[in-house]
Amino acid sequence: MVAAEPVADERRVDRSPLWKAWESLEVPPGFRAEIIRGEILLSPSPTNRHSHICARLIRSLAPFANERDWALASELAVHIEHTGEALIPDLMVLPDSILIEGEEASSIDSAELLLAFQVTSDSSVRRDRKAKLWSYAYGLIPIYILVDRHDGHGTVTVYSEPDGNGRYAEHHSVEFEKLVPLPDPFGIEIETSRFVPKTPKP
Repeated sequence: MVAAEPVADERRVDRSPLWKAWESLEVPPGFRAEIIRGEILLSPSPTNRHSHICARLIRSLAPFANERDWALASELAVHIEHTGEALIPDLMVLPDSILIEGEEASSIDSAELLLAFQVTSDSSVRRDRKAKLWSYAYGLIPIYILVDRHDGHGTVTVYSEPDGNGRYAEHHSVEFEKLVPLPDPFGIEIETSRFVPKTPKP
């Protein structure tokens, strides 16, 4: 059982004023805004190597997703109801219908996701490892995949079976250059041989 942070009921507060501020915020070019732990935080645009990993993930998942009418999306906020957070995964998988049905919105509910990816950067590595792990488990996102460029020469950790209390019951890690097996409903392997860590091998 993996818990990123202890359960904290005091985090369950009315965040509607914060959401209004977040929705009306004029974000500077080159940044994106999230609500994390009761604060609006700005993150810079990703680097070329970060973007390359996201592109490789899309290439790996696209054929499988297309067969099932699933979408690969980014730059869309995910609402974690329990914590009142607005988190933006680097990549997410969800039914295509979620993106086109209902009213146009700047966020979707975490219950709609099938999978969320985060690729670490200098500014996000601590949040990706702890805060977002905890929040995605609270939001019952079935699978969270952390591509950690800052862990030695790079690792990919797959978290699954969230309990809704900030914990994933299952997780396994593999090093870059190895195949990453995904649990159901995916049941495929992701190829990582071209992922570039923050500190390349000599």
